[in-house]
Amino acid sequence: MQFIIRFLIKVATVITLSYLLPKFGLIVRVDGPLDAVKVALVLSLLNSFVRPLLEFFAFPITCLTLGLFSLVISAAMVVSADQLLSGFSVGGWLDAAIFSITFSLISSLVERFIVEDAVN
Repeated sequence: MQFIIRFLIKVATVITLSYLLPKFGLIVRVDGPLDAVKVALVLSLLNSFVRPLLEFFAFPITCLTLGLFSLVISAAMVVSADQLLSGFSVGGWLDAAIFSITFSLISSLVERFIVEDAVN
């Protein structure tokens, strides 16, 4: 049940960011609700399987940059999702980095409050 709640939070976050970020001049486009579900699914899969491999191989660079290279890896996951899906697009690496940071912050904060309340 928690998995479904977390996934729905991610879908809602994608939809919210696709409406909010263009108001700040960023290019983030999701064509519809079904595409938001696809984006959340692809990002979850990429972050579960591809990201750990990238972090393992990029560990020396991440140490040299004091962890800032992990932002590049996060942006790479969003750009990869952009390349894999036709109903989702971001304007570039900076837009992808801002999308990934806000996506992570919003979804983790909402998950923290909703999932903790559901458990307790």
